[in-house]
Amino acid sequence: MAKTKLPRLASARTLLQVLSLMSVLWCLCSGGVYAAATFSAPSALSVLSALSAPSAPSALSVLSALSASTVPKATSPPMADNLQQSETPRIIAAGGSVTEIIYALGRGDWVVATDSTSMFPAAATEVTKLGYFRQLSTEGVLAQQPSMLLGASATGPAPMLEQVANAGVDVHVYHVSRDIHGLSEMILDIGHRVSAEDKAKELVTDLQRQVEAQQKEYSEALATFESTEYPNTVNALFVVGNNDRGLAVAGNDTVPQALFDTLGMTNIAGDLVGYKLMDAESVLARNPDVVFAAGHMLHGENALNSLCSHHAIAATFAGQHCLVKAMDSSIGLGLSPRFAIALKAVAEHGLRALSIKAADTPMQEPVSSQTAIQNGVIQEQAIQESIAKSPIAESTGVDNSIKTDTQDIGRFE
Repeated sequence: MAKTKLPRLASARTLLQVLSLMSVLWCLCSGGVYAAATFSAPSALSVLSALSAPSAPSALSVLSALSASTVPKATSPPMADNLQQSETPRIIAAGGSVTEIIYALGRGDWVVATDSTSMFPAAATEVTKLGYFRQLSTEGVLAQQPSMLLGASATGPAPMLEQVANAGVDVHVYHVSRDIHGLSEMILDIGHRVSAEDKAKELVTDLQRQVEAQQKEYSEALATFESTEYPNTVNALFVVGNNDRGLAVAGNDTVPQALFDTLGMTNIAGDLVGYKLMDAESVLARNPDVVFAAGHMLHGENALNSLCSHHAIAATFAGQHCLVKAMDSSIGLGLSPRFAIALKAVAEHGLRALSIKAADTPMQEPVSSQTAIQNGVIQEQAIQESIAKSPIAESTGVDNSIKTDTQDIGRFE
């Protein structure tokens, strides 16, 4: 009986090596669903058959062949782009000052919605508007799926802020001093939150440089009036509203106060805190040299002339020479990175008043006030004494029932 020739088998040692390497390779290739779906491990029988062939390859060559034919190539995760996109902050900016700062820092593309006062820069007008920043709704805010809400100090109401924060949104409202220092603090903090620290530092440095340059220019201009008979000081008033009970004006702890202080002007409403009403007698007694009016309160071509002839202003130096100037509310009432632009407008208006005084332009006699009347003419010295002796109080025309942050005054944070 003929003997059957058996195939040559690899040594037991070689077989164990192959099986061990195959096990390692299988573990590496079956680490996830993707690998499990695309990788099929070769059977031990197929390997043994290959090794038992007359020209059996070595264990290393078998492993190399398996690696080349069965291991899937590494590919980028299919959701990488979506993941990166989801990590980009979705910011709601509440308050014109906050919105403007975010855009100035180059993060405007992160803003998904703003409030109705955020009208600068132009790009901010193209995003979703959620209404007045003091009256935002929880539903309206959360509908934008924000990751962050940055708001000016009056952003609210408080229950909305709490509910939005509880929903996992990073909420921060800025309660800073309303001056150049508070503005710088806010810029630096927002820069940190939107990953633009270097840009924020540059913006603050440039802002301070512009303010210092404007202070120096104004100081040099004031020096040219030192030889005149009038003091080279300016009494100023910033009007933000007008109704039957009086003029709503900017007192202390406001951006107009900061503008006046930076230039050394006197705010005749400085005894007040925030935005309050002054009656005609109070305005007349303090006789402003210049008046500024918030742009949002002026309607029509003759709005400024009408304010010049207002019964509380008409008899003052500012009224008689119609030294009433409109100012964009976003820079006149808000902590804008354009602070130096507002400062320049205030300085130019004040110097105009001093120029008129230096030219000794005749001024009509003001009407009587409570505190200083001399033969029907109020003298400058008497007015100054009136200011010193009679600080503005409720009895002289301030309506203390109007809160500092009253909405109808129209603050632009």
